[in-house]
Amino acid sequence: MKNKLITTIFIMIIVGGTLFAAESSTYFGAVGAYYFDDNKGDGVSDGAFAPISYSPVVDQNPYLPSDIDQGRDLGNGWGGAEAKASITHKIKVPFMKGTGALSADNNILYQFKGELSPVSINAIVSATLTPIAFLNFQAGTQLGTGWNFFGLFNGLGLNKNGTGIPEEDPVPGIVSKSWLSGTFQFDLGAIIPGEWTHIIMAATAKVEHEYFSGANAEEAWQYEADPGENFNGFNFWGTYVLGYQLPYKLNTVAFLVETEQMIGDNKDLSSSDPVDWGSDFTQVTFGPLANIKLSEDSSLLILVQFRTEKLFTDATIYNNYFRTREYIGSYVDFRRIAFSYSQKL
Repeated sequence: MKNKLITTIFIMIIVGGTLFAAESSTYFGAVGAYYFDDNKGDGVSDGAFAPISYSPVVDQNPYLPSDIDQGRDLGNGWGGAEAKASITHKIKVPFMKGTGALSADNNILYQFKGELSPVSINAIVSATLTPIAFLNFQAGTQLGTGWNFFGLFNGLGLNKNGTGIPEEDPVPGIVSKSWLSGTFQFDLGAIIPGEWTHIIMAATAKVEHEYFSGANAEEAWQYEADPGENFNGFNFWGTYVLGYQLPYKLNTVAFLVETEQMIGDNKDLSSSDPVDWGSDFTQVTFGPLANIKLSEDSSLLILVQFRTEKLFTDATIYNNYFRTREYIGSYVDFRRIAFSYSQKL
């Protein structure tokens, strides 16, 4: 299935590449985020909200699962940060254009993107087909790698040895991600013309295969300083937006919901481990967003996001290695404030 997915992606990209490019544009982008600190669900009941806390709870568990797992503190006292810059070149090609309102803008949009962060570099290629105004399909692939940033953040490494500390080898391999997605989108303003009628809705379903060349089946790995709970295999992503467009510089306000879960064999990984650490958990991220049109060629998107997290038993919550923690429910935390800046070059 993996080979068929990748083949489909490249067929879409290569076949369309011979068509005449009607429009092209290049953008500089910058994204950043601040992640609030909390106590990882300590003292929180199932389904409750974990407040922001900058006072880490020190490891109090005398029954660690092994000598190599020295436990963890719940929180770090400052939170976390993210930063990434990118250059994106877009080519919009007319495809199966019609004369009606639903087909007048039918096209294929090709995107070629390079990303750089303090711990990683990525190259991304995608093709988005819009066969009708309210529907589009995308195929894409990404190649990247990572490194350790002065001992502060780790870009890429295996997380398999039971300590809960990912390996820090310099550029230990390549990470690839390939995906297929479909998006249904609707704008009330297309039916009722006017400046104040633009109620927008969008729903995206995305199947993604991710692969780290340095990991074998069922071996966890870390990428771009994330928690280190990635596995080679398939994930499902859902993205849902309900918003309103205004005729001002603040031109969009909306509510965004994102879901992420492992599917296929990876969904059942925890069933074969000594404890159920929640491989079948569906993570939900949600919150408001606002887009500000700074000029004709630039914009700033601001997000405030909350997220559901796994809740673990008192006896295992201090374990540093995630596959030895016992999952018993979920809680909600204040995840981050993020921004995305875009400038047409």
